[in-house]
Amino acid sequence: MSPRGRRPAGSPDTREAILAAARTAFARDGYQTSLRGIARDAGVDPALVHHYFPDRATLFAKAVIESTAGVDANLMHRAASITELEPEQLGEGIVRAVISLWDEAGADRFTAVIHAALGQGSDVEPFRDFIATGILSPIVTHFCPDRPQLRAQLIASQIIGLGLARWVARMDHIAGLDVEAAAALVGPTIQRYAFDDLPDVANPA
Repeated sequence: MSPRGRRPAGSPDTREAILAAARTAFARDGYQTSLRGIARDAGVDPALVHHYFPDRATLFAKAVIESTAGVDANLMHRAASITELEPEQLGEGIVRAVISLWDEAGADRFTAVIHAALGQGSDVEPFRDFIATGILSPIVTHFCPDRPQLRAQLIASQIIGLGLARWVARMDHIAGLDVEAAAALVGPTIQRYAFDDLPDVANPA
């Protein structure tokens, strides 16, 4: 610690201190926890949080998802690359990205993330908001700005359901699909959620 009680930018444990504080804060306060609060708990200047982790989604991915899975999945880079696809490739592209990531990491790693997400009792808000708000909403907004939050949550329902069936429940026919087969089967549903006209529905209170 510096004389003022804060870790200097060059300290080798600064990044780990931020990650440890973030894991605690996300579990305690949810996905929208204060980044300034994380900096305070880590004993660093708030600017250092943004220096190491440019946005909330990146911090959550590193502190919660990747640390739990035990892999450097580079989630935000993978998500950003999806926006480079042609619109007609979006649905299958999302499925390919998800399947490739967790098939490479291993089913036990995905299961560990799910168990961690459910580990706070019924409070799945951080995991839910990371998937829908941090990852999918920016992608959907890029392609179709009409009701992106609803579209993102519809897509998330497919991705999470596919993951549970393939890597947690290990349903044999779904677990046995190769990447291209899974993309061909699930991709059109995601494509419809992303681009088709949606019925008028009331927003949640």
